[in-house]
Parts: sequence; structure tokens; C-alpha cells
Amino acid sequence: MRYTRYDIRKRNKSNFTFFLIITLVLVLAFILGTVIFNLVSPSNIKKGNTITKDNTNVVKSKDNKSNSSNYIIIQRGIYAKKENVSGVLNSLKPYGNIFTIEDNGKTRVFLGIYEEDEGIKLMKKLTDNKIDNSKMTFVINKKDLCDAEISEIITAYIKIVNKLSEKDVKSVKTEEIKKWVSSLDKVEKDSSNIKTLNNLKEHINKLPKDLTKDQSSKSYIFIYNILKEINNK
Repeated sequence: MRYTRYDIRKRNKSNFTFFLIITLVLVLAFILGTVIFNLVSPSNIKKGNTITKDNTNVVKSKDNKSNSSNYIIIQRGIYAKKENVSGVLNSLKPYGNIFTIEDNGKTRVFLGIYEEDEGIKLMKKLTDNKIDNSKMTFVINKKDLCDAEISEIITAYIKIVNKLSEKDVKSVKTEEIKKWVSSLDKVEKDSSNIKTLNNLKEHINKLPKDLTKDQSSKSYIFIYNILKEINNK
């Protein structure tokens, strides 16, 4: 009688290889799924005919461990004659969105509002390109939850508005920041900056569904006034 010989070691090796391949496929699928999820979170950005997502991080105020937040407003200059402003505005367009403030009969020309690190980087870029600039620095000291929420909302709002300075971005959806602001913890009514916080929340709630480039100046002016109000106290 003949017996069929089976190579058990070879069979076990084949089974191990099969399960190894399956495991690798599952791991790669998980990694790919995670990457795709991160790419679509959370603020919608419209680029031409394509809708993508901007990963704007908004964190609840109580999770922020820093005691203060520093913001930089980049100033190009102060001009007494408005006819001198148009040329300056054109020279700044390649670097971001511009806004102007009327101050005692003169026009201040600004190039965006930034968190300190980002602002310093842009100032260096301007200087390297021989464009004169200076800065106005505003500090929000987080003495309580009210101040912390003001700081976090301003930071999130700045990120959204600054996104509009990117060449291919036509608009940014505001649904996510509205939901986040409405979910923040309630603040004590006797907080010193409670009126400022309520004003800020109301402004965010009234933002259009899609914030466009031509609305960035209005947003910057609002943020500028909020920062100035807090720092003047």
C-alpha cells in the first residue's frame, strides 16, 4: 500500500504567510482610513470647484494650559493721503489679505492678524522682500474661564479668516466654529470681560454660512476692535 506524504512544515509556513498578508492588509486599511478621516475634519474650504476640509483645531478653553495668548497685527504704515494707500495695498496682496483702519484722519494699513509665531514668520518674509513693516502686539491674559474662551474663539476665528488668504481658497464654511462656540461652558455673569465674550459669540453666530475673501477685511476689523478693547482695560 502506498502512503501519501504531507510536508506539514511547508503547509504551516503557507498558513502563516496567508495570515500575515491578511493582517498587513487590515493594518494598512486602518491607517488609510485614519488618514482620510483626518483630511476631512473639520472646516469646509471651497477651492475652485473642489470641496475639501481644513483641519482647524478648536479646543475647549478649559483644556488650554497657557496663561496668556499673544497676537500680532502686521502694520505696513500710516498714511495721511488716501491716494497713497492704493499702491501699498497692491504691493501687499501677494502676502495675504489686507484691511485698513481710520485713525485720527489717517489710514493704517494692516496685513492680517496672526498668532505670535506665524506673525513673526510673515514679518521676516516681508523684510526679506524689502517691504517695511512693524507690528502691534496684543496679549490676552487668561485670568478666568471668560478670558480663556475669548482667547480660544479669537484663535479659531483667526485661523479661518487667514485661510482665505490662500490663493486657491474661495470660501470657508463656518458651521463647525458655530457649533463649537455654542458648546462652550457657561461663564459667570460677573466676569470682567463677559460683554466682550457675548459680543464675540454673537458675531460668530451671525457669520454667513460661507465666509468669502471679500469678507475677510470686515472680520479682521472686528477682531482688531475686540483685541483693542481687551487691551485697553
